[in-house]
Amino acid sequence: MVAHGDAESLWAAVTRLRTADYRQVCAMMREAWFWDGLPSEEMFWDFATLFVGRDSRAFLGTYLRALESIHARRPMAFCSQAFVRFTAVCVTAIDCRKVIETVAPMIASPKALAYFLSLLPPVSRNHPLFVNILFHVPTDAARFLFFQELKQHDDDPVLLRRYAVELLRRGDRRSVNLACILQRYFALSGLPGTFSLDIPDYKFSTLDNYTAFLKILLR
Repeated sequence: MVAHGDAESLWAAVTRLRTADYRQVCAMMREAWFWDGLPSEEMFWDFATLFVGRDSRAFLGTYLRALESIHARRPMAFCSQAFVRFTAVCVTAIDCRKVIETVAPMIASPKALAYFLSLLPPVSRNHPLFVNILFHVPTDAARFLFFQELKQHDDDPVLLRRYAVELLRRGDRRSVNLACILQRYFALSGLPGTFSLDIPDYKFSTLDNYTAFLKILLR
């Protein structure tokens, strides 16, 4: 059924099972090997759309776990039309955070991450929420987008300072360096700490470039 992309037959087979067998099959569906016969990433999202669209409570967690397992073996692109359909049909306001927490850390490109988040109406229509989500995604792509999006709030020093202070509290090198970037770029004062990162003024003109941003962030 999997190898032939027959989601309907798999649905019928799984939902007819007795409780113990049903749980066992759902556990199997969480593992990458269960999906080895799939000919394409798109087909995985076709299966996910059918199952999660019909019973999100029962199957969203199963497919998110499967996604983590599959992605660890062969990274997904998250740009197919099948993935777009999955987000449109299955990612409700209630389930949005679960999907973001699973998918966003898997996306290495800032452009691809922005595209993924743009597919989610609860996020794309709420810019403060969009920024806050980026703040909590632990990837360099998210840190870059977070900095770029904060520019829309450059008239809100309280918000900017709150984020900078929280970054300092995290204490890791990337967070502290990003706090330094915010402090210098937005001329924030009174932050509780000192910075060892030295950023020449001319470097700030390069921060719209992801590669240049990383060179400063990773110092």
